[in-house]
Amino acid sequence: MSATDVIRAPAQPADPQTPARGQRWSWPWLLLGALLLPFTIFQTVIPVAAWLAPIFLLRFARTQRARVAIPVIALVGYAATLISLRGFFLRPPEVFLFALGGTLIALPYAADMMAARRSRGLARTMVFPAVDTAYAFLVTLDQGSVFGSWGATGYTQVTNLALSQSLSVVGVWGLGFVIMWTAAVVNELWERRFDLRAARAVVGPFAVVLLAVSVFGGARLAFSAPPDSSVQVAALAPDRALNAARDASGVGPGPRTATQRARATAEHLSPVIDDLFARTRAAAGSGAKIVAWSEAAGYVFKEDEQAFLDRASAVAREERIYLELGTVFILPTTDGPTNENRSILIGPDGDVLWDYDKSTTVPGDGNALGSGVLPIVDTPYGRLSVAICFDADFPWLVRQAGRADVDILMVPSSDIGPTEAAVHDDMAVARAIENGVSILRPTRLGTSMAVDPLGRTLASADYFVGDDQTMLATIPTEGRRTPYALLGDGAAWASVLAVVIGGGMLGLSAQRRRARRRMARG
Repeated sequence: MSATDVIRAPAQPADPQTPARGQRWSWPWLLLGALLLPFTIFQTVIPVAAWLAPIFLLRFARTQRARVAIPVIALVGYAATLISLRGFFLRPPEVFLFALGGTLIALPYAADMMAARRSRGLARTMVFPAVDTAYAFLVTLDQGSVFGSWGATGYTQVTNLALSQSLSVVGVWGLGFVIMWTAAVVNELWERRFDLRAARAVVGPFAVVLLAVSVFGGARLAFSAPPDSSVQVAALAPDRALNAARDASGVGPGPRTATQRARATAEHLSPVIDDLFARTRAAAGSGAKIVAWSEAAGYVFKEDEQAFLDRASAVAREERIYLELGTVFILPTTDGPTNENRSILIGPDGDVLWDYDKSTTVPGDGNALGSGVLPIVDTPYGRLSVAICFDADFPWLVRQAGRADVDILMVPSSDIGPTEAAVHDDMAVARAIENGVSILRPTRLGTSMAVDPLGRTLASADYFVGDDQTMLATIPTEGRRTPYALLGDGAAWASVLAVVIGGGMLGLSAQRRRARRRMARG
């Protein structure tokens, strides 16, 4: 065999314990990836950073020993998550504990290094995105998950409407898979010195998928017909000053006398509710047929529930509107759930059409959990449904609306401030595209939004800007059926299945090798 033959022989997969060629550049690649990673999680998102960060981090992993690369990448993930959590509702030491979830970023890098022994080419490029997608998806299946689908890579691209139309087929997990697959493909090219001919078996399938995603999204937007019908709606958050005074009052759960309850209601709760009803009538006078209050817009003692509902029914009946009430009912106990966080829809005839309890809970909220079944109501303005704030962070939960052919999904919400609002805004857009629904999101302490089924923002209002916390908008009354509504998180489940099968094959292979070694010794 000649020296030329040796040079041109295909490179063998690297041993994950052996540093690959180019190790002297691995730390600069790590630095680049580490600097970009905080801009891919939660807030201050730079869309292109989501594509670049994993490329450089994977280059570091492939040019370092596993015992060095994996702990370092876990530390980078922890630091990036900690930076991204700045300004959230979490405080030390909780924020440091929750940031530990960022260390799981090391899992797909470890899997990629393990795969180096057993696979190459196209098969190896699938390991990294499959493991990343699988672990990120599985933690959202629990309604008690602290962050739901926060941090999912697909959310980083919602501002690119053409690209994000793929959510209507494969959901947020499918788009995230493509982004992470890009990192693996680029690294395969990198190891072949960007020789496209040598890497055509890898680049070809990837290029076809990426082209299909881009063409599909552009065509879906370009050929989208204008809606045949629309309806004027209003999103109401509580008055900023009145809400601040109510929050500062310290009114909370627990038993109280009739005198104490009447005083707290008159001084702290009624001013907010009186203002909301007055603005509801004003919005109806401006032409709104659907008026939706934000989550926790009104606070009502449980004992006063019926009087509150009677008043709301009278307003809806007199104004001939559909009135959605985002209300927290304060329970007379501190043992167990301390409140009921509900959305109540009242029709133009004054009847209650749905009474929905929030199906998820944020740490510290203390709300009684609902059934997890979204209500569905048919109206002259389309089929309506609701999910309360954090509920919409779980794609599988909101997919009920897509499967039921809902046209308008109300998402009454209450954020903590601009930081959390930025995260939830992107999630609302993703849910609209995935399920082909218009979303009406009245938001306290955040951004109220109206979004059409293609994810286009029709109106928005920042709670912290201006003196009127009312948003008026006109939204389509017909949704769009989507493949995602039928297929669900198929891309995520395919990744889970691939990881299980791949892990099983690796385990069997290792078992056979051990058996052969025992036979050789015996």
